[in-house]
Amino acid sequence: MTDTRPQRGFTTAILHSDRDAGIEHGALHKPLHVSVAYGYRDARELAAVFQGKSPGHVYGRQGNPTSSALELKVNKMEDGIATITFATGMAAIGAAMLSLLRDGDLSRPSRPAARRRAAC
Repeated sequence: MTDTRPQRGFTTAILHSDRDAGIEHGALHKPLHVSVAYGYRDARELAAVFQGKSPGHVYGRQGNPTSSALELKVNKMEDGIATITFATGMAAIGAAMLSLLRDGDLSRPSRPAARRRAAC
């Protein structure tokens, strides 16, 4: 079966991309999920999600349906392979530092600009 929908422009495709995944709880657009914990039928189902064998969310700061929807949209906009979002800016900085630094590396922050000017 061929798709008979007209070709969407970039902005229209991104704007409506959350509708392509199907309607969730009757909402036309992806609702915000602010839950911190998620329930599963039994321990085996939860273990499968923890092990990455089944899709799902375990804890809100490790990812949730809202951040997954954002990651999907950014990935489509950038035509990327994968996208990751973080709950805080410090989490993003920490992840960047941990991915760049290796065992034995030294990270030395510079002095604040105000102290540098006073020392001159």
